[in-house]
Amino acid sequence: MYSSFKKLAVAAGAAAIVVGTPAAGAWAAPEVSGDASGKGMHARSATQAKQHPTRHAQGEERRTVTRAVGSGIIDGKEWSVTLQFYPTVPENFPTVDRTSGFGDSQPDNPSLLCQRVFIGGVQVDHQAGPWAGCAVVDGRDDFVEGAGLHGLTGKGTSGTRIFVGNPASGTATARLTLDGGTVRTAEVVTLPGTSYRAFALPITEGETIASVDTFDGQGDRLTHETYWD
Repeated sequence: MYSSFKKLAVAAGAAAIVVGTPAAGAWAAPEVSGDASGKGMHARSATQAKQHPTRHAQGEERRTVTRAVGSGIIDGKEWSVTLQFYPTVPENFPTVDRTSGFGDSQPDNPSLLCQRVFIGGVQVDHQAGPWAGCAVVDGRDDFVEGAGLHGLTGKGTSGTRIFVGNPASGTATARLTLDGGTVRTAEVVTLPGTSYRAFALPITEGETIASVDTFDGQGDRLTHETYWD
């Protein structure tokens, strides 16, 4: 597993490769396009997904917010990525994970952020229990920039995988280019009322990543990464 995605990798198990650097920002999600080398890859735009805020206490500040980052079919399997923000940490969240990533200083009003990745109806890192993919954060704006490959086999290095990125503020789209020349693109989606954002792009079994690029709203390239494979 590559190094540190300080918060969202806390609950990750052996099935994801994650890379990240602390940064101010948010989360987002995509719309997937491009050829899938004949293996049958389809996706729905996350911008068309419904937002499902659920009131679990009084006041807007107590609202739990859920939003789809991306979903579709790859290698004949349904996949999806979802973000969920709990303004207060649920009582049944493991006590041992409540202090992860903060060292000696703990937030006065901790919240919980979950990034859940499913492939073929199975949650990546489900071995970690019902709160897999969730970690304590310091409120609505405790964003950490990063990215990761998520799969059910080979620690995210083989088989059907989902690339999930958590880009810097101002990022509008992402582009994944495969060694064979196939290009897939995704829109960045922000979790309403927070700084958290992400995009998600599927990778079929046997495909190799040549590069991952991100762009601002004017189409200017912000990042170019070539170390993913």
